[in-house]
Amino acid sequence: MKQVRAVRTRRLILQAAAEQFDLRGYAGTPLNCVTRAAGISMGALTFHFPTKQDLADAVQLSGIEITKDVVEKAADLPVAPLHGARALALSITRLLEECTTVRATARLTRERSGGDVWTGVWLTCLTELLRRAHDEGRLRPRVAPETFADSVLFLIMGIEEYTRCAAAGTGGDSPAVRRVARAWDLLLYGALDSAEQAGADLTK
Repeated sequence: MKQVRAVRTRRLILQAAAEQFDLRGYAGTPLNCVTRAAGISMGALTFHFPTKQDLADAVQLSGIEITKDVVEKAADLPVAPLHGARALALSITRLLEECTTVRATARLTRERSGGDVWTGVWLTCLTELLRRAHDEGRLRPRVAPETFADSVLFLIMGIEEYTRCAAAGTGGDSPAVRRVARAWDLLLYGALDSAEQAGADLTK
């Protein structure tokens, strides 16, 4: 029973911490905010996570694992690389809108030193899909896949803050997903080879 309670308490702490890090950021979240949100004592928190850094590391690890699952599913879709890249970008957007832990992970990645681990989880896959599309002649020769991917990265960074502030849509695709889909289609149209532009179906 003690082990079950410990697992439950740890899960409760991580959820409360994700909510606070998402709302306040790393520097703006003292541990007593997490204890109040979780309804536990400081001793219970520090038993599982001795420092704020340990707690933030655990939140980020959880968010990264959730993101990896989504990336793997998108990478395995039986579609052309451009369609797969679009699906991946929209999947990351949905994650940011629906999952507090992922949104907190994205913010912690930006605010803490130590690289871009969360970003790299999906950006590497996105770049590879765009590189394959480029090799197939779907993109203009002068459009570097890395540059296209960087543009999507900046788009996702903006959507992260948007999803933090905006209410989720009701039914169908969310406002955030619709915004990313429209922006993606504009980016893609400018990057497509001229022959591809003529017959482009940018709705898939």
